[in-house]
Amino acid sequence: MSAMPEVTVVIPTRDRATRLAAALEALRAQTIEPERFEVVVVDDGSTDGTREFLARASDGGAPDVRAIRLSGNGPAAARNAGWRAARAPLIAFSDDDCEPTPTWLESIISAAAANPGAIVQGATAPIPRESGLLTRPFARTRRIDGPSPWFATCNIAYPRELLERLNGFDELFPEALGEDTDLGWRAIEAGAPVEFAPSAVVHHAVEDLGAAGHMRHALRGADAVYAFRRHPGLRARTLRFGVFRNPALARLALALAGILLARRSRIAWVLVLPYTRSLLGRALATDGGPALVPYLVAYDLVQAYTSVRGSIRHRTLVL
Repeated sequence: MSAMPEVTVVIPTRDRATRLAAALEALRAQTIEPERFEVVVVDDGSTDGTREFLARASDGGAPDVRAIRLSGNGPAAARNAGWRAARAPLIAFSDDDCEPTPTWLESIISAAAANPGAIVQGATAPIPRESGLLTRPFARTRRIDGPSPWFATCNIAYPRELLERLNGFDELFPEALGEDTDLGWRAIEAGAPVEFAPSAVVHHAVEDLGAAGHMRHALRGADAVYAFRRHPGLRARTLRFGVFRNPALARLALALAGILLARRSRIAWVLVLPYTRSLLGRALATDGGPALVPYLVAYDLVQAYTSVRGSIRHRTLVL
């Protein structure tokens, strides 16, 4: 057993062996000495060779990589298993589709030392070599340029003591959506400060999901509504008119109201303009062009359905 590390990096993974290999390679390129950190990878039921890859990655290399095997318990449970197995007093979370820049951990440690007890958020940008995919109509990535109320686990660090006090992530969240926001707001409500470290940069994968995969994404997140019910501060900070977390759905609701009211007054068609203008802007920002507009309307309607389903389940209206 090596000396106590200063920070433990926790990465949950499932069926992304190639992406995971790139993430670990990026961690090997950190500017701090390998003995100052360890990596805990939680394999949550992979079937693509991840298990065999981790067996090789854990074989005495530097930095120390330890693997935990679960059977598909969900992202909240995977992250909990990871930080509970950690040896360091500071836990840095990232994801298997992310590649930390070389100074990531150096910046995380520095910000945590300067702000004892704080949550440290870092910046997230697309992987540069994959940025050419961003113009494709069904591409997805993640950008975080400043302090975020969502507390995304692609790039964030918590003191272990704080995680222990809060009992980690709430495993009632079944998807990788909402559990990180909920933990961040519980930490704030417990008095934890939040620090943003702009030099702690992680690069996030750009994935071209295709039309079907992109539409399936709109069906995710119904249970994320629970975080809004649980945390009034989150509602106050992020919801428009106390209801809308998604600006597209606010414009869609306005357009639907305009269509209904137009039966009585033609001037009501004005209410449709903001959504129409937004649709064209979203379509023209990609290679899809105006032909993408019907798909975007369908996507927004599916997102609205998902939000309504979550609102009914958790008895609070969020769209």
